[in-house]
Amino acid sequence: MSDLIGGRYQVTKTLRKTGFCDTFLAKDTQLPGHPFCVVKQLQPKSNEGFVLETARRLFDNEAKVLYRLGNHPQIPRLLAHLEVEDQFYLVQEFIEGKDLSQEEIASHQKPWNETELRDFLLDVLDILTFVHKNNVIHRDIKPSNLIRQSDGKIVLIDFGAVKEITHITLTEGQVNIKDVTVAIGTPGYMPIEQQNGVPNFNSDIYALGMTAIHAITGYHPDQLPRYDTGEISWQDRANCSPQMAQIINKMVKISSYQRYRSTTEVIEDLQKLHRPPEPPPDGCQAKFKNIIWVTGIFAVVGIAVLIPNIWGAVKALGHYNRGQQLTESGEYEAAIAEYNKAISIKPNFAIAWTNRGFAQGKLGKHVDKFSSCAQATNVAPDFAEAWNCRGLARYDLGQFELALKEYDRAIAVDKEFYRGWFNKGQVLIKLGQHEDAIAATRKVLAIKPDYFLAWTQICSAFFELQQYQAAKTNCQQSLAIKPDYPPTIALMKKIEQKLQ
Repeated sequence: MSDLIGGRYQVTKTLRKTGFCDTFLAKDTQLPGHPFCVVKQLQPKSNEGFVLETARRLFDNEAKVLYRLGNHPQIPRLLAHLEVEDQFYLVQEFIEGKDLSQEEIASHQKPWNETELRDFLLDVLDILTFVHKNNVIHRDIKPSNLIRQSDGKIVLIDFGAVKEITHITLTEGQVNIKDVTVAIGTPGYMPIEQQNGVPNFNSDIYALGMTAIHAITGYHPDQLPRYDTGEISWQDRANCSPQMAQIINKMVKISSYQRYRSTTEVIEDLQKLHRPPEPPPDGCQAKFKNIIWVTGIFAVVGIAVLIPNIWGAVKALGHYNRGQQLTESGEYEAAIAEYNKAISIKPNFAIAWTNRGFAQGKLGKHVDKFSSCAQATNVAPDFAEAWNCRGLARYDLGQFELALKEYDRAIAVDKEFYRGWFNKGQVLIKLGQHEDAIAATRKVLAIKPDYFLAWTQICSAFFELQQYQAAKTNCQQSLAIKPDYPPTIALMKKIEQKLQ
């Protein structure tokens, strides 16, 4: 590349080329001394207008995220983002140092000891805590995305989120959703839920745990055997304490529900590893003083911890309630902003994640809706409404078979969840399985007999089966509850015509 990118950045070296992104070392010709920077050229897989517009929106959104993340001293700052002739460029701060795959965590290198590993984990977990608090999942933790600076600190690079832009393809005028949500990450380090296109915050913990195993064994995760359960077998090749092994094993659990849920949980366990023992009390008086001292400490700590937690919960609830009000008034963008504030304070606020998804769906952002509701099920797997939300997003995306599975999950969580049964019936009608749709929708009426939409849905299924008298009976039941509902009235007219 001989020309200046954007009239400013002069490429001096190609650092990396992949199918979706070319990375260059460049000089900023408009700053004194022409300092180095890193330029990434992102390449969507189609130049169709619809694809480019979608890529542009994703690009702008992710640039905003990267600008915000650059406030951390161990994340490269985003210096600029620009579009030149339908090509997208990110310009980032150049970090001096070698990534860990070059020397420290590579084949035939000496495995780390436990102290080195603990210090490394605490360093990276501190970065990830900041990243996750900003509602960002890195999605590609691995040795080559971790650079050791001259001061010994680790810098985290190459956030996987921007790769979504480059995986967009066009199929019959629609974005290929599978390509958008899947295949962001690196095999060996990537957990199963991420391979399935539903990453969550502790997906990064899994990838970091796999990186730790690589460092302390000297073997790439793909070179290590696995048990029948799918869990990786590594301890016989490592020199570490049972306590450290227990922490790493919990980081890399196959099931995300059995894994550490947050970075702070991992940090707490790591900090306990080398905690000095408490001195024994000296006599009864010392014991009595110890009891008073410990009780006082617990009281102070309890108050210090409890008050901020309560205040945080109150603030999060306030933002959530404002989001609800804005949703009801149709101000969906503003509602999403309020839900985001609630989630930033209380990341496991499942109903805020879910209702953010519903608001995104109202704006036609069905991929974003699914992502929000998937996060809700990650933090609260027993929340039926979140599974229902996932199903609705799948339905809007035309993924009817997958929608059916989501509704089944909602019903499995709560057999009395009538909306799950109703939506299951709706998708079964879409799939042409009308008798199954009738059976599912009758489950709704067993729970909520006055739900007029269920009567109309059964009426519609019978109509498709050409059983017009049965259809009429059910539509009459619906109209007895809601006599002015236009779709039922219109369907009834069609039935009367058939019966004539």
